[in-house]
Amino acid sequence: MTDQTKHGIDFVQSSNKARMYEEKKKKEIPSYGLNELKISHDNHFLDGQMKMIKQELITMINEKGEK
Repeated sequence: MTDQTKHGIDFVQSSNKARMYEEKKKKEIPSYGLNELKISHDNHFLDGQMKMIKQELITMINEKGEK
């Protein structure tokens, strides 16, 4: 008589592995392409520039108010 449970065990194990792989895949941090990284860098650079310009304008306004 052959073991009938062997096939069932393999099926369950492969199903569990597939489910675990899908869960792991969902948890992974998405990898960004070069274009997305360039855009992110440009946005960060522009944010810094805008902050600097805003600070200069505040300084100029305060200086004119003192005169």
